[in-house]
Amino acid sequence: MKRYLFVALLLCGCVDESARITHCDSVGDKQPLCGWQSPEDMELLADGKTLMVSEMEQNHGEVYGHLSLLHVDTDRRQKLSHSVVEGEELWGDKSCSQPPGDYLAPHGIHLSTRADGRQQLLVVNHSEREAIEFYEVLSEESGYRITWKGCAEAPAGSFLNDVVALPDGGFVATHMFDKPDAQVGTMSWKEGLALIGLNPGYLLHWQDGKFSQVEGYSSDYPNGIQISADGRYLFINAWAASTVTKFDWHNRQLVSEAEVQHPDNSQWGDNGKLLIASHDFSVGDLRLCLSDGTKACPGKFSVVELDPETMQSRELLEQHGAPMGAGTVIQEVGETWYIGSFIGDRMLKVTHP
Repeated sequence: MKRYLFVALLLCGCVDESARITHCDSVGDKQPLCGWQSPEDMELLADGKTLMVSEMEQNHGEVYGHLSLLHVDTDRRQKLSHSVVEGEELWGDKSCSQPPGDYLAPHGIHLSTRADGRQQLLVVNHSEREAIEFYEVLSEESGYRITWKGCAEAPAGSFLNDVVALPDGGFVATHMFDKPDAQVGTMSWKEGLALIGLNPGYLLHWQDGKFSQVEGYSSDYPNGIQISADGRYLFINAWAASTVTKFDWHNRQLVSEAEVQHPDNSQWGDNGKLLIASHDFSVGDLRLCLSDGTKACPGKFSVVELDPETMQSRELLEQHGAPMGAGTVIQEVGETWYIGSFIGDRMLKVTHP
């Protein structure tokens, strides 16, 4: 009943403008880094001081998304453009030979090292095609650049969120729900069904040019996904179900499950535990956020640490309101957390406990 009420209230009612965040000032030790566009996901590059950031599209594609860099020594943002090297072997489907063009709509991203030592970036893309884009990340004297290396177009009706590379060259992506085909305000009716448990999502496995649905896992609104260093275990966050599932990839079976309130993305901390962005939005906050995607969202979130062995969790930080709410990903760099968001013009920089 609570889920039905949440969706009903989200689709109607007024917006409390007094809660809107209008400044870019620090609050205590929480420093906003403004000038970004919905920095939903990020990965730490090999130098340990540069973040690859996925900046999502805004207003359903009216404003394109970007892949950008954050140089943590200066907090400088650098927007990237991708190149295409003719004649090089592509890493995706043979049928995908054309890059996405100017219109890129990135969502979840994942950085990995291929068998030959080259750096691979997988990007969920919602632009003209629903696909996983392959990029090679190259480090040169002048800095980092990326080269497009192909794509894998998802099956019809897919709506992906996040992706992880597998050691054998394939990948697993989270499929949230059937792709929306009609909007009701800021939400499709199919997304509304997903939020109340009537349109479950699942995992999609891609290998050697073929997609298949992963047996043994289905849940409400699968969101972020991570993989253990040895490639054996997947950790899948189901936002609407408020669960994190540990899934044995070798045996294709569920190992255990932890309760984490509305988990978004996960990243590995330096101590080998998962750092998870956990949401506790009020309907008012969420309506305010969705009413103007260019502004910072005050929605309450927590940083939750999850032990991958015991599946026990603990809350490390709670944040609500200015200078930024609605955190989606926590990337640890030394003593600092960089926290992204699915909406707004900023990320958050915090000295972690």
